[in-house]
Amino acid sequence: MKTDEFITRILPLKDNLLRVAYRITGNAERSEQIVQDVMLKVWGERAAWIVIEDIPSYCLMVTRNMALDTINLQRKRTESFTVR
Repeated sequence: MKTDEFITRILPLKDNLLRVAYRITGNAERSEQIVQDVMLKVWGERAAWIVIEDIPSYCLMVTRNMALDTINLQRKRTESFTVR
């Protein structure tokens, strides 16, 4: 995949990805960071796009998973501070 294909296929998904991340995290800054990480991950895996049939669904799945991972990590950190 080339840069122009990334710009036309992936970047337009940014607003939807932000909404998904925000719905899960409830934090705008964290959501923006998650979407940036998703964009980097998708760009890094551009060779695999040939086998991925539905790129928008893949991006949404990655965003959801990263947001959930972020929430779980935050909970663990909060619990460890509470216990001490």
